[in-house]
Amino acid sequence: MNYKSYLEGLAYFDGYVITDEVNYQYNGEGNALIIKYLAGTNYRDSKIQPIQLAIYTNDLVATKQTLDSFTSALNNSPFYDNTDYIQQIYTTPLLLTPFDPTGNNYTHQFIISATLLISSNVSEIKKVFIDGVEYETTQRTLSYVAQVDNQRVSNSYLNTTNVTYGSLQFSCQMINKNNTLSNKIRLLRTNQLNIDTSFTIKLVYSDNDYEEVYGMKLDNVTINSENQSLPIMSLSFIK
Repeated sequence: MNYKSYLEGLAYFDGYVITDEVNYQYNGEGNALIIKYLAGTNYRDSKIQPIQLAIYTNDLVATKQTLDSFTSALNNSPFYDNTDYIQQIYTTPLLLTPFDPTGNNYTHQFIISATLLISSNVSEIKKVFIDGVEYETTQRTLSYVAQVDNQRVSNSYLNTTNVTYGSLQFSCQMINKNNTLSNKIRLLRTNQLNIDTSFTIKLVYSDNDYEEVYGMKLDNVTINSENQSLPIMSLSFIK
C-alpha cells in the first residue's frame, strides 16, 4: 500500500511537497505534508494503520479550507491500491502552531489524525440507494434467514433438514434529515400512505461495483434523538 502516491494523486494537494520523512525541514515557502505512520495492529491479511498528517503552510485560510474539504469528502471513503482495499477515516484538521516564524515567513502547522483499514479481496456494501436516491449510512446489515423443516428419517440418529423458504432483511442507520426518504416514512407513520408500500433497495459492493436490487417493505424504523448528538434513524426492510 503506497499511501504517499495516493495523496499525490489528489487534486487537494496539487503543489504540495509530500513526504514520508518525519524530519523534513520546512523552509517556510509553499505547502508541505508529512506522513507519520504510528503503531497499528497487524492481522494475517489485514492491518489497522493509524497515521498522523502534519501540514505546514504560509497561507492559513486557504489551507484550512482545503483540509476541511479533504477530510469531509474522503472520510469513510475507500480506495484500492492493486488488490489492497483501504478504508480511510479522518478527524477534522487541528491548527497546532499558528504564526510560527520560519525563514522570512510566518508559518502555520495543521495536524490531521487518520486511520487506514487495509485488507485484500474485501467485499463491502459501499453505497446504499433507496428509491433511486443514494443515502450516506453509518451502519449496514444484510441478513438472509432460512425457514427449515427438520425431521428424523427412519432410524437415523441425525435429522434431515429441508429449507422450505427464506427471507431477506436489510437494516441500516443514517443521520435523520429532512429528505425524500424521511418524508415518505413520515407519511407511513401518520397513516397518510399505505403501510404495504414498497421501497426499492439497491446495494453497491466494493468488489467491481457489483449491484443487488430488491423490492422491500419497511419492517421497522426508530428515530433516536439525544442532547448533544445528531439524531439517528435506524431502518429495517424485509423482502
